[in-house]
Amino acid sequence: MRTFDLMKKFLLFATLTAASGGSAPSHQTTKHVMRFLTPTEWPRWCTDRNIPLRDVGWIRPDIRAEHLHIADLKYPADSGAKVSLARYLFSLVAKEEETLLLVDDWAVWPSSQHMPLFTRFRESLGERRPLIEAPGHLVTPSETDDAVSIISTALLFIWDCYGISASGRDAFYFSHDEYCYFASRDVDVAATVQKEEASPADAATPNV
Repeated sequence: MRTFDLMKKFLLFATLTAASGGSAPSHQTTKHVMRFLTPTEWPRWCTDRNIPLRDVGWIRPDIRAEHLHIADLKYPADSGAKVSLARYLFSLVAKEEETLLLVDDWAVWPSSQHMPLFTRFRESLGERRPLIEAPGHLVTPSETDDAVSIISTALLFIWDCYGISASGRDAFYFSHDEYCYFASRDVDVAATVQKEEASPADAATPNV
Protein backbone atom coordinates (compact mmCIF):
# COMPACT_ATOMS: atom_id res chain seq x y z
CA MET A 1 0.00 0.00 0.00
CA ARG A 2 2.80 2.44 0.79
CA THR A 3 4.36 1.86 -2.65
CA PHE A 4 1.00 2.39 -4.37
CA ASP A 5 0.38 5.65 -2.48
CA LEU A 6 3.87 6.89 -3.38
CA MET A 7 3.25 6.06 -7.04
CA LYS A 8 -0.05 7.99 -7.00
CA LYS A 9 1.67 11.07 -5.56
CA PHE A 10 4.47 10.79 -8.12
CA LEU A 11 1.96 10.52 -10.98
CA LEU A 12 0.06 13.56 -9.71
CA PHE A 13 3.32 15.54 -9.61
CA ALA A 14 4.23 14.51 -13.14
CA THR A 15 0.76 15.37 -14.43
CA LEU A 16 0.74 18.80 -12.81
CA THR A 17 4.20 19.70 -14.04
CA ALA A 18 3.38 18.55 -17.57
CA ALA A 19 0.17 20.60 -17.52
CA SER A 20 2.13 23.67 -16.47
CA GLY A 21 4.37 23.45 -19.50
CA GLY A 22 6.84 20.87 -18.30
CA SER A 23 8.38 22.87 -15.46
CA ALA A 24 8.10 22.08 -11.79
CA PRO A 25 7.87 25.04 -9.39
CA SER A 26 11.35 26.38 -8.78
CA HIS A 27 13.02 29.19 -6.91
CA GLN A 28 15.56 29.50 -9.71
CA THR A 29 15.10 32.09 -12.45
CA THR A 30 16.23 29.65 -15.13
CA LYS A 31 15.89 25.90 -15.28
CA HIS A 32 18.50 23.64 -16.77
CA VAL A 33 17.05 21.37 -19.46
CA MET A 34 17.95 17.77 -18.81
CA ARG A 35 19.70 15.93 -21.65
CA PHE A 36 18.52 12.48 -22.65
CA LEU A 37 20.96 10.13 -24.38
CA THR A 38 20.23 7.46 -26.99
CA PRO A 39 21.77 3.95 -27.08
CA THR A 40 24.39 5.42 -29.40
CA GLU A 41 25.11 8.54 -27.35
CA TRP A 42 25.49 7.18 -23.83
CA PRO A 43 28.23 4.63 -24.75
CA ARG A 44 30.14 7.48 -26.42
CA TRP A 45 29.76 9.54 -23.22
CA CYS A 46 31.21 6.62 -21.26
CA THR A 47 34.05 5.99 -23.69
CA ASP A 48 35.06 9.67 -23.56
CA ARG A 49 35.50 9.25 -19.80
CA ASN A 50 37.38 5.95 -19.97
CA ILE A 51 34.46 4.00 -18.54
CA PRO A 52 34.71 0.42 -19.83
CA LEU A 53 31.80 -1.23 -21.61
CA ARG A 54 30.81 -4.88 -21.87
CA ASP A 55 28.62 -6.82 -24.25
CA VAL A 56 26.02 -9.11 -22.64
CA GLY A 57 23.86 -9.30 -25.72
CA TRP A 58 23.63 -5.53 -25.52
CA ILE A 59 26.14 -2.91 -24.42
CA ARG A 60 26.32 -1.99 -20.71
CA PRO A 61 28.82 -0.06 -18.57
CA ASP A 62 31.32 -2.36 -16.89
CA ILE A 63 31.66 -0.88 -13.43
CA ARG A 64 33.06 -4.10 -11.98
CA ALA A 65 36.19 -3.84 -14.13
CA GLU A 66 39.45 -4.82 -12.43
CA HIS A 67 40.64 -1.25 -11.84
CA LEU A 68 37.49 -0.38 -9.86
CA HIS A 69 37.04 -0.94 -6.13
CA ILE A 70 33.66 -2.21 -4.96
CA ALA A 71 31.49 -1.48 -1.92
CA ASP A 72 28.45 -3.73 -1.61
CA LEU A 73 25.28 -1.98 -0.45
CA LYS A 74 22.04 -3.32 1.00
CA TYR A 75 19.05 -3.49 -1.36
CA PRO A 76 15.98 -2.79 0.80
CA ALA A 77 12.50 -4.22 0.36
CA ASP A 78 10.64 -1.32 2.01
CA SER A 79 9.52 1.47 -0.36
CA GLY A 80 10.54 4.25 2.03
CA ALA A 81 13.99 2.72 2.43
CA LYS A 82 14.30 2.56 -1.36
CA VAL A 83 13.69 6.31 -1.62
CA SER A 84 16.31 6.91 1.07
CA LEU A 85 18.72 4.68 -0.85
CA ALA A 86 18.01 6.65 -4.02
CA ARG A 87 19.01 9.89 -2.28
CA TYR A 88 22.15 8.27 -0.91
CA LEU A 89 23.21 6.76 -4.22
CA PHE A 90 22.85 10.06 -6.05
CA SER A 91 24.85 11.85 -3.36
CA LEU A 92 27.74 9.45 -4.06
CA VAL A 93 28.04 10.39 -7.74
CA ALA A 94 26.67 13.95 -7.90
CA LYS A 95 29.70 15.98 -6.86
CA GLU A 96 30.73 16.88 -10.42
CA GLU A 97 29.17 18.92 -13.21
CA GLU A 98 26.93 16.13 -14.49
CA THR A 99 25.97 12.53 -13.80
CA LEU A 100 24.74 9.84 -16.16
CA LEU A 101 21.71 7.91 -14.93
CA LEU A 102 21.18 4.97 -17.25
CA VAL A 103 18.02 2.89 -16.93
CA ASP A 104 18.37 -0.69 -18.18
CA ASP A 105 16.50 -4.00 -18.21
CA TRP A 106 13.16 -2.46 -17.23
CA ALA A 107 10.87 -5.21 -18.60
CA VAL A 108 11.90 -8.12 -16.37
CA TRP A 109 9.09 -7.70 -13.80
CA PRO A 110 6.18 -6.08 -15.71
CA SER A 111 3.74 -6.61 -12.83
CA SER A 112 5.95 -4.41 -10.61
CA GLN A 113 5.87 -1.35 -12.85
CA HIS A 114 3.48 1.16 -14.36
CA MET A 115 5.30 2.54 -17.39
CA PRO A 116 2.85 5.44 -18.05
CA LEU A 117 3.95 6.95 -14.73
CA PHE A 118 7.58 7.20 -15.82
CA THR A 119 6.60 8.24 -19.34
CA ARG A 120 4.56 11.17 -17.98
CA PHE A 121 7.42 12.14 -15.68
CA ARG A 122 9.86 12.25 -18.61
CA GLU A 123 7.36 14.23 -20.66
CA SER A 124 7.23 16.80 -17.86
CA LEU A 125 10.98 17.22 -18.42
CA GLY A 126 10.51 17.70 -22.16
CA GLU A 127 11.36 14.16 -23.33
CA ARG A 128 8.71 12.47 -25.48
CA ARG A 129 10.72 9.59 -26.91
CA PRO A 130 10.09 6.17 -25.35
CA LEU A 131 12.58 4.94 -22.79
CA ILE A 132 14.09 2.42 -25.19
CA GLU A 133 15.07 5.26 -27.57
CA ALA A 134 16.67 7.45 -24.89
CA PRO A 135 17.51 5.47 -21.72
CA GLY A 136 20.29 7.82 -20.56
CA HIS A 137 19.62 10.87 -18.39
CA LEU A 138 22.35 13.49 -17.90
CA VAL A 139 21.57 15.33 -14.68
CA THR A 140 23.31 18.18 -12.88
CA PRO A 141 23.51 18.93 -9.14
CA SER A 142 20.68 21.47 -9.62
CA GLU A 143 18.43 18.61 -10.73
CA THR A 144 18.76 16.55 -7.58
CA ASP A 145 14.99 16.11 -7.14
CA ASP A 146 14.58 14.85 -10.70
CA ALA A 147 17.59 12.57 -10.35
CA VAL A 148 16.30 11.07 -7.11
CA SER A 149 12.91 10.58 -8.80
CA ILE A 150 14.54 8.61 -11.63
CA ILE A 151 16.53 6.42 -9.22
CA SER A 152 13.53 5.95 -6.91
CA THR A 153 11.33 4.84 -9.80
CA ALA A 154 13.94 2.35 -10.96
CA LEU A 155 14.15 0.91 -7.43
CA LEU A 156 10.38 0.82 -6.87
CA PHE A 157 9.76 -0.77 -10.27
CA ILE A 158 12.67 -3.24 -9.80
CA TRP A 159 14.65 -2.05 -12.84
CA ASP A 160 18.38 -1.98 -13.44
CA CYS A 161 20.03 1.43 -13.12
CA TYR A 162 23.55 2.86 -13.36
CA GLY A 163 24.78 6.17 -11.99
CA ILE A 164 28.16 7.39 -13.23
CA SER A 165 29.97 10.61 -12.31
CA ALA A 166 31.26 12.97 -15.02
CA SER A 167 34.90 12.02 -14.44
CA GLY A 168 34.08 8.33 -14.40
CA ARG A 169 35.69 7.95 -10.97
CA ASP A 170 32.58 6.91 -9.07
CA ALA A 171 29.54 4.87 -10.05
CA PHE A 172 26.71 2.79 -8.67
CA TYR A 173 24.58 -0.03 -10.01
CA PHE A 174 21.51 -1.87 -8.81
CA SER A 175 19.83 -4.84 -10.44
CA HIS A 176 16.34 -6.26 -10.94
CA ASP A 177 17.80 -9.22 -9.03
CA GLU A 178 17.77 -6.88 -6.02
CA TYR A 179 21.42 -6.24 -5.25
CA CYS A 180 23.31 -2.98 -5.29
CA TYR A 181 26.92 -1.79 -5.20
CA PHE A 182 29.11 1.29 -5.46
CA ALA A 183 32.34 1.38 -7.47
CA SER A 184 35.25 3.82 -7.48
CA ARG A 185 38.68 4.13 -9.05
CA ASP A 186 39.80 5.44 -5.67
CA VAL A 187 40.27 2.61 -3.18
CA ASP A 188 39.89 5.01 -0.23
CA VAL A 189 36.53 6.30 -1.49
CA ALA A 190 35.21 2.76 -1.90
CA ALA A 191 36.47 1.83 1.56
CA THR A 192 34.75 4.86 3.08
CA VAL A 193 31.43 3.94 1.47
CA GLN A 194 31.78 0.34 2.65
CA LYS A 195 32.50 1.56 6.18
CA GLU A 196 29.43 3.80 6.11
CA GLU A 197 27.36 0.84 4.92
CA ALA A 198 28.31 -0.90 8.14
CA SER A 199 27.22 2.21 10.10
CA PRO A 200 23.69 3.07 8.85
CA ALA A 201 23.46 6.18 11.03
CA ASP A 202 26.25 7.76 9.00
CA ALA A 203 25.00 6.74 5.56
CA ALA A 204 22.82 9.81 5.05
CA THR A 205 25.84 12.10 5.01
CA PRO A 206 28.59 10.34 3.06
CA ASN A 207 32.04 11.89 3.31
CA VAL A 208 33.57 10.98 -0.04
